[in-house]
Formats: sequence, structure tokens, C-alpha cells
Amino acid sequence: MRSELFLRAFTVGLLGVCFSAGAEGATVYVANQGIDKIQVVDTDAKKVVKEIEVTKTPHNLMFSSDKKWLFVASVGSGDVTIIDVEKGEVAAKVPADKRAHGLALSPDGKELYVINVGADNVSVVDLAAKKVVATIGVGKAPAVAVFSKDGKRVYVTAGGDQGISVIDAKKRQVIKTISLPKGAHFDPKLLAGAMGVSRTPGGSFILVANGFANSVSVIDTAKNTLVATIPTGVEAHDVVVSPDGKFAYATNRLSQSVSVIDINGRKVLHHIMVAQKPDIIDLSPDGRWAFVTSREEKALLVVDLKERKQVETISLGGDPHGVAFFK
Repeated sequence: MRSELFLRAFTVGLLGVCFSAGAEGATVYVANQGIDKIQVVDTDAKKVVKEIEVTKTPHNLMFSSDKKWLFVASVGSGDVTIIDVEKGEVAAKVPADKRAHGLALSPDGKELYVINVGADNVSVVDLAAKKVVATIGVGKAPAVAVFSKDGKRVYVTAGGDQGISVIDAKKRQVIKTISLPKGAHFDPKLLAGAMGVSRTPGGSFILVANGFANSVSVIDTAKNTLVATIPTGVEAHDVVVSPDGKFAYATNRLSQSVSVIDINGRKVLHHIMVAQKPDIIDLSPDGRWAFVTSREEKALLVVDLKERKQVETISLGGDPHGVAFFK
């Protein structure tokens, strides 16, 4: 009887070990700008299971809240591709402006803001009409954006002048510019300043990855002011907030790491070492797994955030950039 109980316990323990080795059953979408395709990655199979051809140089992507639609910004063609996720095919293409780079979806799902890094502006797309209904000038070399929780404000990072353009979504105009730390090696010609941005679940704070300033800044959305800057690794490129709002994870391109940030404590707790040049990051809804693109390795990296280590490298080829968790 003891041996049977031991065997059962051993088996359960072994299964626990096996299940902790990867992100079981996850499906992740990657914008691969080297091959002009969206790649659907099965993390169980550790491979690409489907590819969807889109316009030139797809850079960033995001899902609608119901996951029925996938939006893709393409820097090469300056437009947005709208994909029907269930059918796995392109449903529409909407012209934006020069070098469409980032995307932000309004909380009500009616408008898509397209951030055009080559035009220093934002295209506002009416998703029902599938056309641009407004263009808003912002800071130099805008990269990505995020809406406030109530949808009244849009925060656009500007890598060329190291700031954030705060847009009044109703008036469709910039109402404030927030300056961010530039760092000793800031060069506007490199366009490696403010980049990734993420909002805490409660909406009180916006976090911004400061590029060559090697830090993440915290913005108070009630006052639209900079309240803290947290040193990270070298060239903090992207940042994402955990579902519970306690932590943020920043990719550091030149130090091959992901910084684990205590948001309330305003400090880095740990640096998770990963493959070369980690770029864009997204999380599973339970906050256990991080999915990171590596353009150097031409791969999707799977990071176990509980164990704080990279556990998988899934080869993609091409030049993978944007990443979005599906299920």
C-alpha cells in the first residue's frame, strides 16, 4: 500500500514538473516583418501552425477585446490589416500614414488609433466604416500608445523627442506633453527613446519603457505627471503590466534580460536572463508566462515568470517583432 501511495505521489510530482516546463496549450500570434506574415504559434507543438500573409513589414499587432479580430500595423506599407481570427484570413486593409508602427484600441472597441512613426501623427480609424476619420499630430517619431481606462485620454510615446503626447480622445487633439528622462546616450536620430507603454488594470498609472535611458517611467494618469523613474537593464524597449497590477516586465534589448518591476515599491526585483535582443513582450492572462520576440534569434521566447527563467526558444525565421497572446 505504501509503495502504491508513493508511486501516485511520485507520478503527480512528475506531472507537475513536466507541466511547469512550458506554457501548456498556449496560442500566440507574432508579426514577422521579415516574411510579411502573421505567424500562429502553438507552444505545445513548439512551432508555427499557420501563417497569414499581410501587407509589407508587419510590425505590431493587437486583438479586439473579444478576440474575433486581429489588427496589424505595417511600417512598410503604412496601413492596417484587419484579420478575421476564426477564418484566419484578411477581412480588410485600411490605409493609415507613413510607417504605421503601433496600435491602440478604444475601450468601447469603436476606434483604432494607428501610430505613424514616419509621419509624426496618429490616424484615427472608425472600425465600423473601416476608414480614417481623423489625423492628430503628436511628438517626433511616435511609437505606440495606450488608452486611459475610461477612454478619455490616449498616451502616445514619442521616441524622437523622449516624451508622451497626451490626447483628448473626444477633441482629438494633444492637451499635454510629458517629458521623460533622456539618459546620457539619447540621440534623436537613433529613434531609440520612449517606446513601449502599458497601463495598470485600475488605470491609475501608465508605465513607459525609456529606451537608451535604461529605465521605465511611471505616469500618474489623474495628474498626467511623471512620478517615478525606475532603472532597468540596457535599452528598455517594451513594458507590460501583470494582470494583477503588482508587477511590470520590461525587455532590455542590449542586456539580454527582462526586468521584473515591483510597481508599488518602484524598484526592480530581478533580471531574468533571456536570449539576445528581447524585443516585444506579452503575458498569459494568469500572469504566469511571458512571450517575448527575439529578432536576433529569429524566435519566440517563452519565459516562466514564477520560476523566473526562459524555458523555450521557438524558431520562427524571418524578423519577428510584435507578439500577442491569443489563448
